[in-house]
Amino acid sequence: MKQTMKHITQLIALGYIVIATSAFVTADSRSRPQTPDQSWSLDSTDSTELRVHGNVSAANGVKGSSLIFDGDCLLKVKDSERLTGGESGFTLTAWVNPYRLGGGQQMIAAKNCYSLGERQWSVMIDKDNRFRLYVYQGSWMTADSSAQPKPGHWHLIGVVVRPASAELWVNGKMAGEVELTKSVPQTKAPLTFGGVDDNGRIWQNFVGALDEVWLFDKPLDARQMAAAYKPVTATHRIPERPKPFTLWTGPALPKASEAEALKGVQFHVIKKYERNVDGYGFLHGVALAWHKGRLYASFGHNKGSENTLTEEGRYSVSQDGGRKWSKVRTIDVGIEDEDLAVSHGVFLSRGETLWAFLGSFHGTRKGVHTRAYTLNEETERWQAQGTVVRDGFWPMTEPVKMNDGNWIMPGFIVGQGNPAAVAISAGDDLKKWKTVIIPRGAEVRNMWGESSIFVDGPRVTNIARYGGKALALAASSNDYGQTWTPSTESNLPMAASKPCSGVLSNGQRYLICSTTADGGNRRSPLTIAVSRPGENTFSKVFVIRHAVFEDGPGESDPSAALSYPYAIEYQDKLYVGYSNNGQRHSNNNSAELAVIPIDNLTAE
Repeated sequence: MKQTMKHITQLIALGYIVIATSAFVTADSRSRPQTPDQSWSLDSTDSTELRVHGNVSAANGVKGSSLIFDGDCLLKVKDSERLTGGESGFTLTAWVNPYRLGGGQQMIAAKNCYSLGERQWSVMIDKDNRFRLYVYQGSWMTADSSAQPKPGHWHLIGVVVRPASAELWVNGKMAGEVELTKSVPQTKAPLTFGGVDDNGRIWQNFVGALDEVWLFDKPLDARQMAAAYKPVTATHRIPERPKPFTLWTGPALPKASEAEALKGVQFHVIKKYERNVDGYGFLHGVALAWHKGRLYASFGHNKGSENTLTEEGRYSVSQDGGRKWSKVRTIDVGIEDEDLAVSHGVFLSRGETLWAFLGSFHGTRKGVHTRAYTLNEETERWQAQGTVVRDGFWPMTEPVKMNDGNWIMPGFIVGQGNPAAVAISAGDDLKKWKTVIIPRGAEVRNMWGESSIFVDGPRVTNIARYGGKALALAASSNDYGQTWTPSTESNLPMAASKPCSGVLSNGQRYLICSTTADGGNRRSPLTIAVSRPGENTFSKVFVIRHAVFEDGPGESDPSAALSYPYAIEYQDKLYVGYSNNGQRHSNNNSAELAVIPIDNLTAE
């Protein structure tokens, strides 16, 4: 009997062991990372599942190799439209080693195509240098990390989307959570790493290394997310950054509220936004020209959305210096080809002839080129002179005659990383131009290089729009624009918007955009930075006007963007055309005009 009881006791004990062991195994299997449904090792670009945009290089990774993103590239997962959407949720993890903080949004992974309305989610290093998850719920909802990433070090980022919530994980810990009111939408947007492919526009690019991206078709639990992280001690060396290009040599740049407002400025409205009257919504890229005592203004105009086939190059005329304007007329609607559109560009009054050089494209901003037109003043009709610049070139400010006999016209290239560029004429033949692309510095990321220039003999300075930071980019040429130093970051803050620069008759250089110490990428106030006569750096900044302008004329709203300036000097005054979107956002703008007495622009 004793032996029988002993045996039973042993069996019971063994049973406890078995049960306990079974429970341990079950718990361990739940906490251990599962096999992903899809994964991308990112050891190399030699993958049939990935399409590479730009130049991606390899370096040591968390496991094997990793891929380095230089700020101009991304990886796009082929046939990824159906990934990461729906009610069941998903989990995505990626090892991230950032090289650079500061500037714009750096995308780690995303599934968005903004221009087509295809918004789902993204995880990034945001402008404030924090990891942030964006989830689209009719508007963007965010989950934030309080800790900042450390450049050169590896971090494991996780995105967990559940039926009622979305979570941001950093290094095995949940960093932030956002409540969802509906499931993440399913769109045709591709899944991308290191940036966003926005219908051909590559932007929001990441600078650093990515490795081991895993995707699960379900949300993992907290134990599984915690178990996925094991610290990585290996680091990457961060490349040194070049010294900034000097554009500002004045005292401390003022804040928007502290900058001196210009006196004696007259304001007028060129074209009021009135879609309910004429059907046109999009208006952008005001250009100006004085020709035979009349002031001309042109702009891109569209009854549809921006950069679509319904875009038109249009213009208006003033007989009294900008106070009153004629009915809007058309330069070209692009009837030459079925898929041709014509948009905004630049003017040039040369002798008896008024020229227009307009940016044009096929489809949705494909095959960008520049078309030329001359005005028949007797018929008030524009005569097409054909395509004069190809290679993706879009002109931004008026051509300038150089001492070598050529004209130089600043702009940028749409595509190829969107660098700044100039077109140089064959002497006075305004139908023959060659394109010179300005190289980008190694540190320049996410460029949208709309540019302007000022000319000083053989030296030409190009000032271009950034995309990655609220800074002006600058480059120089000492041979009339034939060769250039790379576009590099300058020491002058400037909103990511098209600038306008030039040389006044008194020898002062000027730059019009939004350049204040605290402006960031806010496109207001509209400012003008000026130099002392003969100097090539700016030392004084004035406010042309603020977004709130209750006395008018023109639109007044705290959220208004005053952008895409264009300036021309005439009879001791600087005429500045610009776009104003009021409270409508996007580029549904009115076209407005500021007339500035040059004597009020002293930098002393």
